[in-house]
Amino acid sequence: MKALLSLWSAMWLATASCLFLLAAVVPASHAVVVAGLYDVEFPVPDQSSKVRNAVFAKGLEEVLIRVSGNRSILEEVKPAAAATYVQRFSYAEQLESDAGKESAAGDYTLQVQYDAAKIISLLRNNAQPVWGEHRSEAVVWIAVRDGTNRYVLKDSDQSLLKEALGQSASRRGLPVIWPANDPRDQQQLSFMDLWATFAEPIKAASGRYSTGPAIVGRLSWTGSEWRSDWSLFIASSSHSWALRASDYGSMVSEAVDLAADKIGQYYAVLERTDTTASDLLVEVNNIDSLQSYRKIQNFLDNLAAVRQTSLVRLDEDVAVFRIDLRGDVNDFVKLVAIDKKLEPIRESIQGGVVPQQQTMLRYSYRQ
Repeated sequence: MKALLSLWSAMWLATASCLFLLAAVVPASHAVVVAGLYDVEFPVPDQSSKVRNAVFAKGLEEVLIRVSGNRSILEEVKPAAAATYVQRFSYAEQLESDAGKESAAGDYTLQVQYDAAKIISLLRNNAQPVWGEHRSEAVVWIAVRDGTNRYVLKDSDQSLLKEALGQSASRRGLPVIWPANDPRDQQQLSFMDLWATFAEPIKAASGRYSTGPAIVGRLSWTGSEWRSDWSLFIASSSHSWALRASDYGSMVSEAVDLAADKIGQYYAVLERTDTTASDLLVEVNNIDSLQSYRKIQNFLDNLAAVRQTSLVRLDEDVAVFRIDLRGDVNDFVKLVAIDKKLEPIRESIQGGVVPQQQTMLRYSYRQ
């Protein structure tokens, strides 16, 4: 089985352009709802049970990593047979038009969807956090020095390096956004500021695109290898690492994995075991219609930090909700801050942190 899995890993890397491990995203201000977290596709040579079970195991690992935000999750949980987590699967034949792209992978694509409830239960039953579908976009700034050329990758660029980073980010369920790097960006963040990794101009320029993390990469080609330095800015913290590789694909993949682990650690919610903790009350102002109220309740219900919401009071343009939290109150605050639907009223939330013993948060709904 190990040999078969190794073979499949090699096939997957060799035929990355044929795979769809991409998590589709639906825009929502500066956050996205990441679809496809529980779906994988792999090219396969046949429809045998041996091959299918190997793919089930490989796919389960990918899904557990995406949903936990932890690349080492299989060191923390011991799942049952991978097939028990599969909700449905199907085969699709490779189209005739793909004949020119044939590889050792074979003539079929195996599409697998895992059971979200079972995956989440597996993680929570093993005291592991869950990174929900509501995720912040990460702004990616890549500065490249290639001989005498130097440039910043931007949204409109067609680039193999950019494509490789996008594929790695999608594998981890990490939505990314590339800057326009237009005169407005360049006025706030010069190439030299980016190369020096000056935090303040990077954060200021990133705020145009997202309230979430910023990933910065500085890449240079020596003639024989790629050398890179990476930084991640998330909330008030920063992380850095250096990587070298003969090919940019493996280097970028490792960089994305390191960043995704840190981002997942920040946003994933560990279910609390203290059943005596008080409920949280959330007051939302500026509600002008029943439709607005329903949007807010649906938004709150779908946050990974929320177990259940109930309406306490609805007066004119103010609604008060009782929130049964899965995790800490600051998990709730971080997830609400991803999206700009709700603007915190200053005295209730200071610097993104809730004062101790506080049981009421106040927000204003942004139409």
